[in-house]
Amino acid sequence: MSDTTQLATANAGDTLDTADMQASIDTLLALADSLNEPKAKAATVQEVQELGRTQQELGAMAQALVNKQIALLAGEAKITAAHIDAASRAASDAIAKIAGVKKKLQTIGKVLDFFAVVLRGSGTKILEAAIGLKGALVGA
Repeated sequence: MSDTTQLATANAGDTLDTADMQASIDTLLALADSLNEPKAKAATVQEVQELGRTQQELGAMAQALVNKQIALLAGEAKITAAHIDAASRAASDAIAKIAGVKKKLQTIGKVLDFFAVVLRGSGTKILEAAIGLKGALVGA
């Protein structure tokens, strides 16, 4: 998704059907579950609370994506569920390799930011967020 010239342009009425994004929803829920072990091993109440909040945010984002039609902005990049799923899969793969809890939480925060942009339906902004997420994953 790094080059808008390769993407079609969204027309009025085009939508991103989140029913086609089940893989992304599953990824968000799996990321939440992946924090169970670090939460059980956390040394402080603050760490437990931070991990718990992140789990709640991941669950809430997954729920926000369930059965939703996101209207794509006409004239912008026509993003598909496959694009979103590829980004979430790459993020999940990269996050699984991160050893440090703090870095893992920061990177998960970038994933949550990405999905917040997805919910707005701006193909251009989604593309920018995907590029930003890719950059964060490379640095992770």
